[in-house]
Amino acid sequence: MDEKCEEYNYNDLNERSREILLGIIEGYFGTANPVGSKFIAENCNLSLSPASVRNIMASLEEQGYIYQPHFSAGRVPTAKGYRFYISGLMKTEKITREQKEIIKKRFNSANRNLDGILSQASISLSDLSHYAGVVLAPDTKSVFLLHIEFIRIKPNYILAIMVFQNGITENKSFYVSKDVKQHELSRYSNKLNEILENKNCDLDDLKDIIVEEMRDDKENFFSIFNNSVFCSADGGNNYDKCLYVGPEADLLEEPEFSNNEQIKFFIKTISDKKTIIKLLGHTKNSKTKQIFIGSDDEWSEISGLSLITAPYISGNSMLRGSIGIIGPLRMNYSHVIPLIDFMAEFLSGII
Repeated sequence: MDEKCEEYNYNDLNERSREILLGIIEGYFGTANPVGSKFIAENCNLSLSPASVRNIMASLEEQGYIYQPHFSAGRVPTAKGYRFYISGLMKTEKITREQKEIIKKRFNSANRNLDGILSQASISLSDLSHYAGVVLAPDTKSVFLLHIEFIRIKPNYILAIMVFQNGITENKSFYVSKDVKQHELSRYSNKLNEILENKNCDLDDLKDIIVEEMRDDKENFFSIFNNSVFCSADGGNNYDKCLYVGPEADLLEEPEFSNNEQIKFFIKTISDKKTIIKLLGHTKNSKTKQIFIGSDDEWSEISGLSLITAPYISGNSMLRGSIGIIGPLRMNYSHVIPLIDFMAEFLSGII
């Protein structure tokens, strides 16, 4: 869990304050409307009058756990309030057997194509959470290659098919300024595969060997090899190749996105991708999930949004990536967190 959430001690608030904060958060989850003292007094079994509830709510507001969006309205949780809720008030649900079966059926065990696996993961996260699933692809540069094939799709367009040691395949299509015929591409493929048969090579190793062994074809070959492999394998600025985003339609139905400015901010955040990749990058090398709750004070790049993330890692520890679900602050955390945990564990078992 994100360290920002862990810093909130359960004992920072007394029992009544905790119960009222929980009532406000759960009431807001259900209605998306500010929660008033009368609602708390009638629904939380506290044996307190609305006046007593208002006094405790005033204290919670002073401490920064809730706020009043406008005069005479009820209260709404702040980012700090949500962090406290996740740290000690939330009762995490269990992912259902039905949800587990849905996930397992969507991944064909015979399909070892990395692009297909990660794309399906982002779609499944969106579908099962009703928010937006995001998946950061692993860096394949340090994984040993078993086989590589170049195929001419049409003039100036080439498909590279790479098979890695763990059986994962990766397909990349790309444009080259000089058209190369298939017999030349086959020659390049054969030469590379001769090298791979005799030596364990990751992509960096292979590049160094090529410098020595393919001097005559260096100009043509490196144009192909760099475009097909290194341009996207190192992350770089090729955001479309390393971030997968699932369907966003359900998320945009949430009340938080009822005005154009909120929709524009979300679409910009998702479309730009740099912010999401940066936050998923924080998680990729961690050991557990992280929770980013956006506010003006912390994680302002996603202010008004929450991103729950978790790392995944292949059995041989060569491939590391991360997954996430992004939604409004009023996210159903108790449902999303076990879903993220299961999907991260599941991905780790199949890549």
